[in-house]
Amino acid sequence: MCRLRVIIYLAPQWHINSKCVETILIIEDTLQLRENIAEVLTMEGYRVLQADNGTTGVQIAMEQSPDLVLCDIMMPGPDGYEVLQMLKHPEGQIRYPFIFISALDERKNIREGMELGADDYLIKPFSVSELLKAVRVRLERRRSIELRIRSQIEQIEQELQKGKLELENIIKEQKNLLDDVILEKDQLAGELGLKEDQLMKDALRAIEINTTLLQMSDQLTDALQQSDLSEEQHKILTGLRNRLRNKNVLLNNQTVFQLKFDSLFPNFKNILLLKYPNLKKQDLVLLSSTYLNLDTFQQGIILNITAESVRKKRYRLKFKMGLYNSPDIRDTLRAIDFKDLKTNIVN
Repeated sequence: MCRLRVIIYLAPQWHINSKCVETILIIEDTLQLRENIAEVLTMEGYRVLQADNGTTGVQIAMEQSPDLVLCDIMMPGPDGYEVLQMLKHPEGQIRYPFIFISALDERKNIREGMELGADDYLIKPFSVSELLKAVRVRLERRRSIELRIRSQIEQIEQELQKGKLELENIIKEQKNLLDDVILEKDQLAGELGLKEDQLMKDALRAIEINTTLLQMSDQLTDALQQSDLSEEQHKILTGLRNRLRNKNVLLNNQTVFQLKFDSLFPNFKNILLLKYPNLKKQDLVLLSSTYLNLDTFQQGIILNITAESVRKKRYRLKFKMGLYNSPDIRDTLRAIDFKDLKTNIVN
């Protein structure tokens, strides 16, 4: 029976009072040796688990996850080499620091254990100091590795936190920019709406003025047909009617309307001419007024033609644009990208 050379050993006070109690698993089939090792390690301040065979040792190790394993090589059932293999991760790494205990001092056996992944070995008989030295060295190395890993994890966490803060700042800046864009877009839309209303009012005002002038011209024509007019009165009325006609407000309506429309929708004409290069000036005026939902009578005032002529012109325009199956030109105009039209608003 193999025994430790020194059995009675007083553990240092600092180990007994240590807050972090490390667990050591002893897998040894020789009862006396196993209990001697357990007694020394317990007095040293470690928590000790024991197994008298390889199968039980593997089961305890998997359940308790010890900080270090002391394992005999020559045991019935799974020997120390097989226990070591069973405790490896699927990737081939050892789960815990592993020290072999063996009476075999041949280099072949020692080399075989180290090649399998063991951290150290103790050759029977060994002293208490040899036992404790081997245990402390392996545990300190484990602590050093854990400390380094923890430090690396903390560094990674700090970098992730820093990256998170930077990303949050970027998102915040992008949100602020987006809010500014949305606000600017809303402001532009508001300005555009006001200008659309103003354009509509201007067009309707011009139509109202021209309607009044037409009515005045008709009234003057009726008055000139009266037989009781003196020559002087006839001359005055004729001059007034001619002045109304010479003012030519109706003909100027097209130019004024198109200029104001183009200032509000600077790309409208260009887009239409790209799609339909055969459009004429009067076609563009008709399409512009259609885009603003002016009715046939109002368009006739702007174009200085009758409502019936407007309907005929609109019908011919549909064929010129190839809109044979479209029920209304407005559908085609409203399908044009609105963003392309509402740009460069002119005050």
